[in-house]
Amino acid sequence: MAACAAALTLGVPPAAAAEPLPGPTPLADNWFQGPADLSGYAKGDVIRSRPVEVRFPANTPWPVVKTTQLLYRTTDSFGVPVTTTATVMVPDRPWTGPGARPLLSQQQAMDALDLACNPSVTLPAGKSQDLALISPMLALGYAVVASDYQGPEMAWIAGRQTAHGVLDGIRAAQRFEPLGLSQSPVVMYGYSGGGHATAWAAEQKSTYAPELNVIGVAEGGVPGDLAGLSEKQPAVGFTAWGTLLGLSREFPDKVRPQEYLTPEGIEFANTLTDGCLTDLLGKTKGISLAQCSKVGDILTIPSVEAAIEENSLARTAATPDMPLFVFHDTKDVLIPDRGMTGVVREYCNRGVDVQYAPGLGVDHVGGAFVGMPPAYKWLDDRVVGRPTTPNC
Repeated sequence: MAACAAALTLGVPPAAAAEPLPGPTPLADNWFQGPADLSGYAKGDVIRSRPVEVRFPANTPWPVVKTTQLLYRTTDSFGVPVTTTATVMVPDRPWTGPGARPLLSQQQAMDALDLACNPSVTLPAGKSQDLALISPMLALGYAVVASDYQGPEMAWIAGRQTAHGVLDGIRAAQRFEPLGLSQSPVVMYGYSGGGHATAWAAEQKSTYAPELNVIGVAEGGVPGDLAGLSEKQPAVGFTAWGTLLGLSREFPDKVRPQEYLTPEGIEFANTLTDGCLTDLLGKTKGISLAQCSKVGDILTIPSVEAAIEENSLARTAATPDMPLFVFHDTKDVLIPDRGMTGVVREYCNRGVDVQYAPGLGVDHVGGAFVGMPPAYKWLDDRVVGRPTTPNC
């Protein structure tokens, strides 16, 4: 218990054991607050818009793109209307390829519990390195939409919430007439946590947003089989804590950390409430759920197991209806490839057009940089009409 007990020095008052752990602190900017009554809005409808300027690094504006933020209506995992934000970037150079300017839906790897970690905040603040990572596609003339796909409660790893946030973000970008993207073919890209959101959006698209013209999806480093990974990986570090706290926000009836954690564990969990990726990595290093648990292995509690299973891919009849490029490094320790290879096999058995690309043994972070160029090339091939090369 020493590591968990050390959290007592962090100065956050312990929560009462029976109280649900707090959700994210609301942003000070009231622009992000949607109306109380969403009955007049369909999924993907734009509620309000504003121009913004993206930056990277912090003091370096990117005048070569016109950026618009859209507050739009989406739904949580249970179909309840909620609002979130999309940041849409359109480069100032014309599209010279075939057809209309394509739209890339890029899911950033937020892996966070704080609303301030969303791309709608980090892109204008110059805190998102993803802007540099998507610059090759902007340079080709692609428009890019980055959605705050975890929703208003920052429900990390909640599959349907993230899928709905992504798909309705695409709808919002295409429905907002001043952007001129209504006829754009759509491709999607994401890695790690962003890959999880991308994969879920691909799986849910045919039933949730069948009208969208998504012609290709590239997803890498995806924790597809959460159930299988949670059984075999030690419950240590930010992935375990993020899964527990993120799912508790979306499934409070199934995942109740306030009942599983010691008082010191609850105190420590409260210090993670408004954490971005780097904060969570630092704070949770070496601190396992087991150290802070009063019920043994939290991830094996039946209701928790059920929530983890529910948020694993390929568990229902929902199936991607577009070609997929799936890449995963063979030496990924953080998110082992076994969490996705079984999902790929299932998709292949269902007749999905899949090209699977194993990595070069450079681990999770390296896999993102090594895998991105061929993934972007594969997406561009879909836009210009080259044939796919599935390898099921």
